This record gives sequence, structure tokens and C-alpha cells, in this order.
Amino acid sequence: MSMLGGDPSRPPGGRSTVPATPRTKTSSAKGLETRERIVDVAVRFIARNGARGTSLADIAAEAGVSQTGLLYHFGSKEALLSAVLDRHLAFTEEWLWGDGPDPGLKIVDIIARHMASWPSQHDDKVYSLLGMNTVVLGENVSPDTDLHPRLVEGYGTTIERVTATLRSAQQRGEMRTDVDPKLKAMEIIAFCYGVEAAWLVDPTIPVAAAAAQWAAQQTTQLATT
Repeated sequence: MSMLGGDPSRPPGGRSTVPATPRTKTSSAKGLETRERIVDVAVRFIARNGARGTSLADIAAEAGVSQTGLLYHFGSKEALLSAVLDRHLAFTEEWLWGDGPDPGLKIVDIIARHMASWPSQHDDKVYSLLGMNTVVLGENVSPDTDLHPRLVEGYGTTIERVTATLRSAQQRGEMRTDVDPKLKAMEIIAFCYGVEAAWLVDPTIPVAAAAAQWAAQQTTQLATT
């Protein structure tokens, strides 16, 4: 979301407005920092208690702001939940497509590399982020829940993008053409969900080895050479 703000106007008497610009930037930076802190807390609390079991008052207290202050930055609980999901989306965009929009068959190696990094992440941020997403999915499987349409759209978009990169791999001759790219994309995403859930339940499982073996098997089965 964009932050509020505008160009400063010259005050009465013709005084210089140079000092006003840094103050505006400082205020904006502090506002952004507060928003990020609120989202950080919301991710942790939702991962632990679920969205339905987490109140705005609890989040505000942990984030060091009043509930009124929280609502200044996020007008409602739904708006905060949307920001939380935006955080997960940005995280996914960074690791899945950070090497480029069309990795082709290498996407399985990207996934394996990402999973191998989980145990070494700092401050449990990845654990909380993945946990939050899993909990929110569980709370919104019913079509009549508020976030269901967004989750369905997000899943569909991910499937389409993975399908597109696999189809490109086929067109470049990297991947067998007798494999349906959309069905394979669904299989890949299902693998990701499954490993995430298993690791959240037991972070001691050899996730890196399992992911590396899976990626090697996929490459062997799908590559043309």
C-alpha cells in the first residue's frame, strides 16, 4: 500500500521549507516501520493461534501500539489479514521467481534449494510465515469464508505460472512433450504444500535431503536428455 503524504507548501512569511522534507520522510519511514512491525506480530500470532483466535488488541499490545494506532495503519482486521497474505506472496515471489520469470525445468532445483534453507533461517521468520499460510488455508477452505476467493485466485495464479514455465521448457526441448505441464504443475505445488506441513509439525526432518532427492527424480523423469 502507498503511504499518505504530499508535497510541502511554503508557509506564511516566505520561510524556507527545506526542513519540512526530512520531517516528512522521517514520519513516513516511522510509519512504514510501524506497519512492518504490526505485520510481523500478526504473522507470528496467526501462525500460533489462527486468524480467528487472534485479536487486534493482542497484536497491537505486542507491537507496542494502541488498537487505535493499529487501525490507523490497517482500517480493519480484514485489511491486516490482506497485508499478512501480501507478506507471504512477496516471500514466495522472491524465492520462486527471483532467478527469473522462466526457469523451466530448473524450477524443481529452485524449490529444493529453497527448502534446504529453511532450517538455517533466522528468528523463526520463515517458520512463522509458512505456518501462518498453512493455518489461513485451513481456516478458509470453505467457499463462504472471507479469504477463500483470494486463496483460490492465488493458487490458480501459481499453477498458471508454473505451467507456463514447464510449457516453455517443452518448447525449448528441455522437457518431454508427453507430460501434461498443468498436471505436473499441480503435482509440484502439492509436493511443496506437503513438505511444508511435515516440516512445520517436525522441523527436525531431513527436509533438504528429501527435497534434493525429489528434484533429482523429477529431472530424471522429465528431462529429454
